[in-house]
Amino acid sequence: MPDEISIQEAQGNLKGLIAGLAPGAELVITDRERPVAKLVAEVAGSSVKTAKRQGGQLKGQIAIAADFDKLPGDIAEAFGAGEE
Repeated sequence: MPDEISIQEAQGNLKGLIAGLAPGAELVITDRERPVAKLVAEVAGSSVKTAKRQGGQLKGQIAIAADFDKLPGDIAEAFGAGEE
């Protein structure tokens, strides 16, 4: 299987292209000889699922200043958000 294929060629045979990719193999899809997409075969045993996110790892290590949301006067004025 080639490492690169035009989008026109890929459109009619996407299912066959996917089936023909070896685990971990990549196929670059081009449009007018410019890469526009990459088809990557899943590696056996891998999963697209990710572990559930858990917050709090940096608790107590990060501080946000009390005036974090307040723009300096000159910048607020430049954006038209000056106090009225």
